[in-house]
Parts: sequence; C-alpha cells; structure tokens
Amino acid sequence: MRWLAVYLPRWPLEALALPDPAAGRVVFDGAPRRLVCAADDRAAAAGVRPGMALASAQALCAGLQSHRREPLREAASLHGLALALSRFTPQLVVREGGLLLDIGASLRLFGGLPALVAALRAELRANGVRARLAGAPTALAAWWFAQRATRVAPRAAGAPAAPWRARLDALPLGVLQTEPRLAELLHGIGARTLGELRALPRAGLQRRGGAELLRQLDRAYGDAPDPQPWFEPPREFAGELELMQRADDAAMLAFAAQRLVQALAGWLARQWLAVSAFSLWLQHGETRGRHAPTRLRIELGQPSRDALQLMALLRERLQRLALPAPVYGLKLEVDSAQALAGHEGRLWKDAGQGVEDLRALLDRLSARLGSERVSRFALVADHRPERAAVAWPAIGAAPVADVTPPTLPRPAWLLPQPLLLAEQGGRPLHGGSPLMLRSPPERIEAGWFDGALVCRDYHVAEGSDHLLRWIYRERGCAQPRWYLHGLFG
Repeated sequence: MRWLAVYLPRWPLEALALPDPAAGRVVFDGAPRRLVCAADDRAAAAGVRPGMALASAQALCAGLQSHRREPLREAASLHGLALALSRFTPQLVVREGGLLLDIGASLRLFGGLPALVAALRAELRANGVRARLAGAPTALAAWWFAQRATRVAPRAAGAPAAPWRARLDALPLGVLQTEPRLAELLHGIGARTLGELRALPRAGLQRRGGAELLRQLDRAYGDAPDPQPWFEPPREFAGELELMQRADDAAMLAFAAQRLVQALAGWLARQWLAVSAFSLWLQHGETRGRHAPTRLRIELGQPSRDALQLMALLRERLQRLALPAPVYGLKLEVDSAQALAGHEGRLWKDAGQGVEDLRALLDRLSARLGSERVSRFALVADHRPERAAVAWPAIGAAPVADVTPPTLPRPAWLLPQPLLLAEQGGRPLHGGSPLMLRSPPERIEAGWFDGALVCRDYHVAEGSDHLLRWIYRERGCAQPRWYLHGLFG
C-alpha cells in the first residue's frame, strides 16, 4: 500500500475553526440556492443533511447557526493542514476536500501502517478535523475509497494481498467525473459499478465519448501512469488566521492558535529545522487605529519542533496576558530557527529523556512566571568561588567561558556571605563542636586585577554531626581567621 487518502467530508465547516456551539451549526452555499454543504453532529442528529435547503435545516434544528461557505478560507486552511501533515511524508497532494499522502517511504520510519495511521489520526484530531482515511496502491483508488468510506485494511504477515481491485470494481459510477449525457447512457444500459463499466467494450465506449472515463479507470487500476502535482511548502513560515468571531479570553485564543502551531510543527519537520523563538501577533481588527497588534514572543531554552511543547508554552503566556481589546485575527511567525536533523535525539531517548524533560520544564516555567524569574548558573573564568558563576535567564544564551573544572571537591551550596567561625585552641568551631580537617589545603589567590584580592586556604572539614563543610583560613593578614563558606550535601 503506497497511497493514503485523507478525505474531509466536513471541511467547509471545519475550515472556519469555530468552537463548538450549544446548538447545531451548518455551512451553506450561497449561489444559486442556499443549500447545506456541511453540518456538525448536533445538526446531523436533528436530521440535517448536505444538499438540504437551508430553510428546511432551520426548521429541523432549533437555534441552528449558519455560515456562508468561504472557498478562499478553505483553500488557505487546507494549505495549513498540508503543512501539519508534512511530518509524515514530504510527498503530499492537495485536492479539493482532502489530501493524498505517498507513504511508501514512511512506513518503516513510523513502525508500520497501523502506527502511522494512529499518529496521523492524532494529528488530525489536534487540528480539529474529522477525516475518512483509506489506502490503496494507486492515488485515485485511495481517493475513491475514502470518498465512499471503503477502508482497505492492512494485510497481516503471511496473508494474501487484499483484493483491492475487487473492492474497486464494487464502487458505484458516481466516483467518476463524467458528463451528464454519458452518465445517462451508462445508466440506460445497466452499468452501475466500475466493474460493470470495465466489462463493456472499450472501443465502443471510447466512440461514445468515454475516453476520459477510460483514462480515469486506467489510472485507478494502475494500468496507466498517474503523475501528481506535489505540494510545495513555503520557504519561510508565516501563518495567519482571521477569526470568525471575536476572542476575549485565553481559552478562545489557544483554540484558534492550535491549528497554526500544528502547521508550524509540520513546516519545521519538513525543513529539518527547530524553532528557538517565535511570535504570535494578536490583531485587534476594528480597533486597529487605537490598539496596535499585541505581540507574544516565545523563547525556548532548547530548540524544538514538538507541537505539544510549543502549544503548552503558548497557553502559559496567553493565560498571563491582559488583552487591551478583543482579538479578531492571529499571525504566527518564526523569529529564529536552526537546523535539526532527525527526531530531536529520539535515537537516544532513554539516555537523554531526563535532560529533554528538564529543558521543557524550564521553558514552561519561564513562560508562566516570566523569563526574568527563572535562572540558571553559568561558569565564569574567575578562581574566587563567590564569583565563579553568575545567574542567567534559563532560556537565554548564557556566556561561554573557557573554564577548567576544579579537581578538588566543591560544595553545591555556598553561603551568601562567608560565616566567621569561633576558634578553640586554633581549631575552628561550628555547631558547638570543633571541626576536623579532612582534606589538604587548596590555596586560592585571585582578584588583584580588580581590587578585590582574596588569599585563602580552603579545607573540607567534618563536625561531630558528620556533616561536611567547606571552610577556609585567611592568609596575608595580621590575625588570620577561619570562615565557613559552603556546605556539602
């Protein structure tokens, strides 16, 4: 099985990216008659069906919300969905009402057809899309199967090949694109399925204007080549979404931004990139003259293309945001990205999962609390312990210093200021008992270049409670004293 079709029966409705209403909702075609194109579950449960007059649908479903179909919006949203699905295969075909995926080279990467289909369905759910999936060795056959909800199941190991041609023979002639005159002729001679059509003499069918039908059949059955126009992603990502209704809170904005983030993740995977900073612009529509667009800039400590992580950071920032005005549109831009081949360390998942989880936690804390409130330590080329590290924003680029790690033990906890220790017979006291020196002295003399000279001999000392301290004795002064500078865990 090479081709997988993704047919979107409710795309005119789903392309609007609207939250679920309390009542039913439909999309209708405005010309020449007001006919229903798509209906949600509530409207369908009330008896509303595609092709029904809008007035009849409103009579069946009380409080029905109706929206005029927007073909341009459908095309733009389908482009974004194609970007989101680009992480499954770079070979996609955009069709009216769905997509075709060439998965021949992706099956092994995703662990087989069942695993790939499960991941694809999860991606579609994240985009708020309900789809019918079907596969076949040819693109046209897969598309027809998906349209007619004819699923071709993957065959088990050792089982004979699925009779996909027999299933194709059973499809009605309605899947073909044919002229009304020829359709009436075929109906008149009793041809109802593709198999019955193929049984007719080809020469006679071609003389009666059926050459295009024969070409469709040949492409569907694999008897003729069927080249496809591949989907080409943009070189730079910039996703925009005009909201159908004003958004006033974080939940509505997060729902609307979900599809943009999914498209961004697919584009990054297609380009072998990972984003380190991106911006969500909130456009205030009719208040544009009074309120400039609000910018939410998200920075990551570790570049990523994981849609779940990007969306989690965005939700944290949205919850902290006070909107100056209602939002009527969104725009997502990539501020900086870098090359990232493979699957972000997935080949060494067991060894690096803890590090990845820690980085994701730091990113989320920074988004929730503010980057100025979450810090990490960076080494500095200075021998003085209190100046050997500086606090730096967790998601910023820390200064890089050529520092040789110390060979002698150092405590993880330094006191804010060294504590002067009492002495008894020349031995330092702490906790009411004398300390025993457990290491030879480590001499540190530095700071002559900036006027803060230190001359110290450091020791690891143990008290009667068997806890280890890091203490030092001053040098070069009239009365050397002992100080406690750090504690070992």
